[in-house]
Amino acid sequence: MRADLVFLNGPIITVDPDQPTAEAVAILGNRISRVGDAAMIRDEVGPSTTVIDLDGRALLPGFNDNHTHPMAFGQALTTIDARPAAASTLSAVQGLFRRAATENGDGAWLIGRGYDDTRLDIQRHPTRFELDAVTGSQPALLVRTCGHLAVANSAALALAGVTRDSPDPSGGQFDRDADGELTGLLRETARAAIERHAPVPTRSEIKDHLRASGARFLQHGITSVGEAAIRTSNELAAYQELAADGELPMRVFTMMLIDDTLDAMESLGLRTGFGNEWLRIGPAKLFQDGSGGGRTAAMSVAYHNDPGNRGITIYEQAELNEKFTCAHKAGFQLSAHAIGDRAIAMILDAYETALDAEPRPDHRARIEHCGICTPEILDRMARRGIIAVPQPSFIYELGDSYIRNFTEEQLTLAYPGRAWFDRGIVAAGSSDVPVVDCNPLVNLRSAVTRLTLDGQRMGPDQGVTIDEAIQMFTRNGAYASFEEQIKGTITEGKLADLVVLDRDPRAIPAEELPSLQIDLTVSNGQIVFEQ
Repeated sequence: MRADLVFLNGPIITVDPDQPTAEAVAILGNRISRVGDAAMIRDEVGPSTTVIDLDGRALLPGFNDNHTHPMAFGQALTTIDARPAAASTLSAVQGLFRRAATENGDGAWLIGRGYDDTRLDIQRHPTRFELDAVTGSQPALLVRTCGHLAVANSAALALAGVTRDSPDPSGGQFDRDADGELTGLLRETARAAIERHAPVPTRSEIKDHLRASGARFLQHGITSVGEAAIRTSNELAAYQELAADGELPMRVFTMMLIDDTLDAMESLGLRTGFGNEWLRIGPAKLFQDGSGGGRTAAMSVAYHNDPGNRGITIYEQAELNEKFTCAHKAGFQLSAHAIGDRAIAMILDAYETALDAEPRPDHRARIEHCGICTPEILDRMARRGIIAVPQPSFIYELGDSYIRNFTEEQLTLAYPGRAWFDRGIVAAGSSDVPVVDCNPLVNLRSAVTRLTLDGQRMGPDQGVTIDEAIQMFTRNGAYASFEEQIKGTITEGKLADLVVLDRDPRAIPAEELPSLQIDLTVSNGQIVFEQ
């Protein structure tokens, strides 16, 4: 049978260790049918075959962004863009909220996302009073780039019934000034007290957000993603409806938040792996700490520029042990957000408790982010087969704040790509979009060069090779979701998810990787994006 689509005349990076390179690739239906020499694959060409002459361009497996927030990403495209590139001063942030307050009706929530206190001219978090000055009686929420802190104005605090006398929630904090007055800054779980009063997107709106984020993913050559936080049946149903209607732009595996979904999932007999090639149930997940840039990541010692602050832990050790043991026994892969070394160590304790209670050789437990490691942490991860799911672009976009917050010794093993590869620890690359941009080419550069936005190098000895970086965002991503048999490499029989770059990423200086262009994206055998 003749091929539907053939690629010829360019470097083909298969990421398949059994066949690292090839001269040509043929696609039949939604599968890769042949990989090999050009003469052999030219025999696959028929009158209806589309032949793409790469003309020196590079063909790779579609990128796999293993930890993202597609719903939040799509929603962020409709809210106030407060990222440093859009608003680098307090006045600019206020201007954005002032404009939104004018454009939206009275009582409408004003939500912005992306500010970074370390890149604002004031070098601190805005206060509720500074938001009040431009929002009046309309409730407003300004979310930090990391997604773990936010600033609420007075109207939002009042709507939520939060006052200076309100106790801090477990695993969170309402910041107060020297007089005990609320500043409006919300840390970790304190955000929920406000956000539960904001409008909840309808299923139709969630589907629109997923279509919007999916279009962005495909423009970047990303054909598979991990959805890092499913909380409700409505969210999962939105994904299911899009998948059933053939409208889900990217392949998705979902991380189910333990506190919100585990009981219901277990009662229905659902577990990791349920689903199909488009939508699959992934791990049971929880959050154990905050962010490194926001100094809420749980550390074993205090931040050197914030004496007395060791970050925030969400759960006690006994709670972690119980939750993960239950999830493991219910058939779920385990996953946890942990950035600080104290949080990572606690998660490893809980994983070991669960795995010892009911051994499962191929468990593939994951640590999302896995930011500040230690030699002991690396030894434990290697011994137990724990997967790291880092975001190399954090180094670029957030690394300068890490350099301010952490010691040189801590930074030598921050997102330690080289150490993971050297110890045989699988590292699956991701972006955590909308925390940072999802551009995989920036991610690849960060993994190799360790460059920050200001041109510093964060833990320069932890850089990986370009081939290893590509592996993180292809083959390793598929492995992290138990899908390495169907995707992640250009291999005969696997899904035809591919990306064409205008040049060979191995043939240019790593610093120039973001200058590459995504020329074409193929998903399920179909061209879904083309320059």
